[in-house]
Amino acid sequence: MTAGTAASRPTGVAAVLAVAVIQVLAIVVTAVLWFFHTVFAGGACGASCDGAAADAAGMLFIAAAAASILVTVSAAVVARRTGRDLAWVPLVSTALVVAGYLAAVAVFDAAIR
Repeated sequence: MTAGTAASRPTGVAAVLAVAVIQVLAIVVTAVLWFFHTVFAGGACGASCDGAAADAAGMLFIAAAAASILVTVSAAVVARRTGRDLAWVPLVSTALVVAGYLAAVAVFDAAIR
């Protein structure tokens, strides 16, 4: 391989990173929604509140966001090494963030009721 052919080959990492902007926006929006959902949930846990489950809901949301970031970073590395267009991976990761948020809200609401 000559020096001129490496620069002319598309890497695909740019497409992954461009779509990852949507993922970052989804993480920020769901984190703000999660904050307001938990802060304005009605105050501290009462006698019937399951504090461990409420904490687990927060960990579920953070784990979903972290997993989506890990998947996108992995796709960027694979796209850079193989030159494949993996722009769909951050979109799937964004769906993972939204699904994690909805699951965490359901667990949290069940815990405080």
